[in-house]
Amino acid sequence: MKKCVLLYTVVILLALVQMGAAEDGNGGQPGAFMDLTLGARPAALGGAFTALAEDGIGHFYNPAGSAQSRKNDVTFSYRAMHLGRRLGMTSVSIPAREQARLSLFWVHAGTSDLEARDEQGIILSSNSVSYSENMIGMNFSKGFIPELLLGGKVYYLQNNISNINANTIGADFGALVKLDMRKTFMAGTFPLLQFGLTAERIGATYKWVTASFWQSYGRERGAAADEKFPINFRGGMALRNPNKYLLAFDFEASTASIVKTHIGAEYSFNRNFTFRAGLDDMHPTAGFGLLKRMDKIAVRIDLSYLTDKVGEGDDVLVSFDVIF
Repeated sequence: MKKCVLLYTVVILLALVQMGAAEDGNGGQPGAFMDLTLGARPAALGGAFTALAEDGIGHFYNPAGSAQSRKNDVTFSYRAMHLGRRLGMTSVSIPAREQARLSLFWVHAGTSDLEARDEQGIILSSNSVSYSENMIGMNFSKGFIPELLLGGKVYYLQNNISNINANTIGADFGALVKLDMRKTFMAGTFPLLQFGLTAERIGATYKWVTASFWQSYGRERGAAADEKFPINFRGGMALRNPNKYLLAFDFEASTASIVKTHIGAEYSFNRNFTFRAGLDDMHPTAGFGLLKRMDKIAVRIDLSYLTDKVGEGDDVLVSFDVIF
């Protein structure tokens, strides 16, 4: 892979690192776009969502959490970032029998207008090259007893850099525990305590072969290499007063020795307006949610403001949720 200057020098540095791997401390790791916060509500809470994991976005933070809802849910989210980067998501969740729930989802990340250069810095082509990465998968969650939910998801990952492609299959597993605190001293403030635990990106490995790329430029070079995804572990706790306010705390660590913390708080002024704030690995976040109920359908719009992490500007993330 050392011979593939474009793959590691141009794309990894300009696409993955700038795209959010550097933003979240995961520069150079495969699947770095998976570390970007998905959904405006979790983003406003500083990414502290492992013990909550509800709504149509919840399974991205804990595969077990989706089983908390018994309604159909369609969610869209989009984040336009600096340096030509973009991140979009759509998810459809439907209830099944016996407190089970199935979710189908697609996440797309990408950028464009990258220059291809060789080891001397000479431009290889007058055309720019592009980067894109996709995750398509299915999540299943189920409540076995009122206090315990378990879930898992499997997904297909595909990465395209110019005409270089790699793909793999990965899996996540999670558990969520809900404890009734109404008979304790915390009853008046936080009657519900939740814990979440996940293991992510199990078994995922990108297999790169770059010979065809260099041959297209008339050069006999190239290499084959495997990039194994680091396994990521998340643990979280949430103190809740339903429909009023909550406090959430997350801790995550990966086999790549990357450690992050997330803290979030939410306050509902009424049933239709909620304010949120948090610290995403010590970087401030904030946002709000607007809910509109119409007969059997509820529509929610969430917005979050994410402060600059590595000198590339602040971001705004918007999500649109239809519940019926």
